[in-house]
Amino acid sequence: MGLDEALLRSVGDPPTLRLYSWAPDALSLGYFQPFEDVGAAAGHPNVVRRLTGGGAIHHHSRELTFSITIDADDEAYRGPVARSYETMHCAIIAALGELGVEGACMRRDQVVDSDVPGTGMCFHESTPLDVCWAGPGDGSSLAKGVGTAQRRSVGRVLHHGSIKLGPSPLEERVATLHDAGLDTSVREAADALTRAVATTFEVDLIPADPTADLLARATTLGERYGAPDFVHRVVRRER
Repeated sequence: MGLDEALLRSVGDPPTLRLYSWAPDALSLGYFQPFEDVGAAAGHPNVVRRLTGGGAIHHHSRELTFSITIDADDEAYRGPVARSYETMHCAIIAALGELGVEGACMRRDQVVDSDVPGTGMCFHESTPLDVCWAGPGDGSSLAKGVGTAQRRSVGRVLHHGSIKLGPSPLEERVATLHDAGLDTSVREAADALTRAVATTFEVDLIPADPTADLLARATTLGERYGAPDFVHRVVRRER
């Protein structure tokens, strides 16, 4: 979380795609989400509050998390916010196709089996443009398998996303690559998404490690994300 914020604050830096997984697992709350929204899940030993909005997400070893940080006036993210979501979701769908899953963006009139009211979990609340595919069970109904959210600040955009490779006891009924009969590793999913982003956005992605200065800033910024006063805070939406 701290590194994503440090990248967001790096005004003028080139666009960055970051791919990572979590160890140990954690529950991240949306920036504006009341702590009480998640009910029993709030008892998880590792709860953080992320910088982007939306519902809570259970991050674990069978999940790929990505972030894109980019200037808000970059051609890829300029214009209607919904368009930038749609473009990124096209890249995700292309990556899923390479891995062997037929994903699609939800239509406004579509109902998915993963919707579970009252849990406060991101993957239990679907919206148009969410990426879905055949869910658990007999695969006859669609379920949400990708959750994304943005934060726009200081002329920059942070676009977070979570792609479920395997199941979680906190996120029942959601679509996973495991449900599609795939045993995809985090590395395989990351490589597929990297290729799809490069193709969709028509860019060359150059592997790079964070600088010592960036890591130092990330360490300082990251101290708040798991702090009790930040996790339990009441956050009012910016006007």
